Amino acid sequence: MKKSTTVAVFCIGAIAVFATGCGKSKALQAAEAYQAAACACKDTACLTDASKKFAEAAKDMATASSGEADAITKATTEAASCATKIAMAAVPGAKKP
Repeated sequence: MKKSTTVAVFCIGAIAVFATGCGKSKALQAAEAYQAAACACKDTACLTDASKKFAEAAKDMATASSGEADAITKATTEAASCATKIAMAAVPGAKKP
């Protein structure tokens, strides 16, 4: 009986960790969500919306741990790359990156 209780507690704990983003801070979750949203956009209106949502979520950047800085930088850099491609596609005659 004690073994099954221990297993049940472990499973509940694991579910709690996965439900909270595997321990990711709100800052990292926001950066990853921004990357996904920006790279899924097909036009500047969508990109503007994604950027506004990220700006709101960026208020939680203080929640990031020091170990998450590289992951946040990578996500926001990728989002910026996607945003640049969309913005350049909207400029008539612009050379696409």
